[in-house]
Amino acid sequence: MFESKMTSSFDYQHYSAKRPGETSGQPPLKRFARFLKHRVFYDALMLPYALHRHRRLLRGERTSEHTYTCFLRAPSQLELLTGPIMQHLHANAWPGQLQITLLACSNGAEAYTIASWLRMTFPDLDFHIQASDLHPGMVARAAAGEYSDDEALHSDYMTRYFLEATFDTGGGVYKVKPEIRRHVSFSPASLLDGAELVSRFGTAPLVIAQNVLFHLTPEDAAKAFSNLVQLTAPGGVMMVEGMDQDLRVELTRQYGLEPFTENLRAIYNETRVHTPPNWWQVYWGSEPYLPFRAHRAHRYATAFKKRGP
Repeated sequence: MFESKMTSSFDYQHYSAKRPGETSGQPPLKRFARFLKHRVFYDALMLPYALHRHRRLLRGERTSEHTYTCFLRAPSQLELLTGPIMQHLHANAWPGQLQITLLACSNGAEAYTIASWLRMTFPDLDFHIQASDLHPGMVARAAAGEYSDDEALHSDYMTRYFLEATFDTGGGVYKVKPEIRRHVSFSPASLLDGAELVSRFGTAPLVIAQNVLFHLTPEDAAKAFSNLVQLTAPGGVMMVEGMDQDLRVELTRQYGLEPFTENLRAIYNETRVHTPPNWWQVYWGSEPYLPFRAHRAHRYATAFKKRGP
């Protein structure tokens, strides 16, 4: 049973991913110039204009082909998963196999990352990830579980420990280990088809949909969010990152979702590592962490508890 498999054997001494803003290897003058450019100019002096410009941009159409996914993309969020989130799920004591539903899986990097991380942390945990994507080509790509050097090593936080635990390598190909692949299955599905999602997947204690809602219009994003809430079992957890912050505040409060606040700032900063300094010029950009914002936890959290029955 899930509740009996919560003993962690993860040796965190082997895990030493770089954190956002760590530039200790750069000369002091270069670090200072970066601080002036990013923290003073972009995040402070330009902030009022940036917030206004981005709000206007979000009213328009989504036309970019932007997508961003990679292995080990946000280690602090993974630590939240195997720490407070798993503790919360364990407290609810779901019997049997832990079911995880992951939408918009893209090439499979996130699903395999979570599976590998869970195995490293809880080697005896019985779990299964139902991953899906709108595009059948991506589903086939993810199911193959084979990646190039660039795809496997793309993350700024990649470590040798994670690579050796996740992949078999040879001939320039990184193939996800069979013991990790057996925890994940892939199929086509649309975030906007709520009835079909519930019929096929049922509800799960953990539902994940990241870096996808910002590609949708506000109306479609709200519909997709509602579908995610329906897929989440009472007392379960939603991990939802990569969406309009104003809409996230509105919807998480509307559905009575309680944010996980542990390590809030570090997690948020890691999840926006791909965002350009002039973030307001792209609809998928996200504002810097602003501690004075109203409803800060709902605005910047990436994981939320659903009320129990």
